[in-house]
Parts: sequence; C-alpha cells; structure tokens
Amino acid sequence: MQDMDFLKSFHTAAALLPERLWKAAYSLDESQRLQCEEFRVRLGRPLMATVAGQAVPLGDGMVCPTAEELDELLAKATECSVHTYLEQLWQGFLTTRHGHRLGICSQAPDGEKRLLRGLSSVNVRIARQVHGLGETLRLTEGEAFASTLILGAPGSGKTTLLREVCRELSRSFRVAIADERYEIAACTNGQPRFRIGNCDVLSGGHKRDTIPMLLRAMSPQILAVDEITRESDCSCLLDCAGCGCSLLATAHGESLSDLHRRPAYRRLLEANLFDRVVLIGRQGGRRTYRVERLEGCL
Repeated sequence: MQDMDFLKSFHTAAALLPERLWKAAYSLDESQRLQCEEFRVRLGRPLMATVAGQAVPLGDGMVCPTAEELDELLAKATECSVHTYLEQLWQGFLTTRHGHRLGICSQAPDGEKRLLRGLSSVNVRIARQVHGLGETLRLTEGEAFASTLILGAPGSGKTTLLREVCRELSRSFRVAIADERYEIAACTNGQPRFRIGNCDVLSGGHKRDTIPMLLRAMSPQILAVDEITRESDCSCLLDCAGCGCSLLATAHGESLSDLHRRPAYRRLLEANLFDRVVLIGRQGGRRTYRVERLEGCL
C-alpha cells in the first residue's frame, strides 16, 4: 500500500514535466522512483533527480530543459492559470493540487510591478504521505500532548512528518492546522488531497492572521503550523503562549545548536514554548528520527 502511494506521488509529480522531460524521468527504475524526492529542472543544464539524498542525472544525462519547457512546466503546475498563483510565485514557490511544491528561481520582481520573468530553474519536490511515523515516535503521554518542534534540514521531510503526526493526533485530540503554503493538507476547494484524519484546516494566509482565527473559531487542543522561518512567525507562536493549547511546528536546522544560532528561534527556547524536539537526520540513505527533551538546553 505504501509503495503504491509513493509510486502514485511520483507519477503525479512527473506528469507536471513537459513530454521530453517526462520521458527522461521514467529512465529511473521502480526502486529509484520509490525513493525519488525531487526533480531539478535548470535552464540549459542536465535534468536531475534527487534519489535517497543523491543527485541522479535523468535520461542520458544530456537532457537540458529549454526556456519553453520551463514555461510549459509552470503552465501545467498552475493548470494554465498563472495569475491565480501570483501571490505564491512572488514568494518563490508554488504548491500544486496534489501537494507537490515547486521552488521557483527567476529574475527578481521589478518594483511594484512584481512580474515573474526569466525562469531559470524549478525544483519539483514530490509530496508523499508516510503512514505510521507519528505512531512510531509515540509523542503522546497518556492523555496529554507536549508542545513539539520538528527540526530538520531543507528537504529532510519535516512537512511529511508533521502531516502524519497531525493525522495520528486527530484520533484523540482536536487538531487545527494553519496550512499557509497548502503543503500539509493540499486542500483544493476545501477538500484535502492528503489523509489528515479529523484535523481542521485553514489554508493560505499569513500565520499572523490564521492562527488567531483558528484559536477563536475552532477551539483546538493542538495547533499545528509548518515552516517557522521569519521573526513574525515566531511572534505569532509567542502570542499563543498560555492560550490553552499545545503547539506542533517545524523549523529549519540540523541540530539543537542551530536553534541557538538564530535569534528568532532563541526567543522560542527562552519562552519555553516547546517541551521537546524531533530531530530528523539521514543515515545510509534513510531518514532517522530522534526525540529530545528541551529542558535545560539554554
């Protein structure tokens, strides 16, 4: 069942590629497709995939995307309606209806015009659902859930883990998700594309707006957010201190020491906002998960 889901995710991500690039993607054998994490589509340079953390050239290694193919990829991802995704694109990303996230590199927006011009590379990150992760980590303690921060490097699978933990927790708790980038649930017209159990999801919008709305309207026992990156994100979470619900969030970093290096993250530690951290690593091509308490780490 899990392998079938992984292959389906690969197929829907590969389907975003123009025909010549799509054919090159299928030069991967089935075992590689199961472990494929992303497609790197760079203008005039060989098409690559990341498989189990390793860069793998596709096709004969000489398939170099053209400007027209990059434009076609963007048109496919937006279902020929680029203007409806401009707010996301200006921030350098786009989430498709299947939950795949496209990282976009182009010429920077021109002042107030904010036009997307000159695509140079697109990173198609394959969204997957890994069942059982939340249950394996055993993050609940009796009838309680302690606020938890998921920490990992970019592309380590933080959102995948967050999604599965939310699904597991929703069996016993009221879980509300602030899905700012449409990656956790990938809702389209209110319908989640991923299995998220009984979670309540508010998609799009900045955390500063959606978090207060969820607290007021949905009375969550657990509030989940993805990608704490900005000072404003941390301020939103600090405003939740003492609001009566536990927090579940993700952040970039490879170790606890990385939390101390960034002033915004240090504020969260000093406020004792999180009780523990889940550290995502990689060993032998496989992801590893380690749970650590945060008491006395300052």
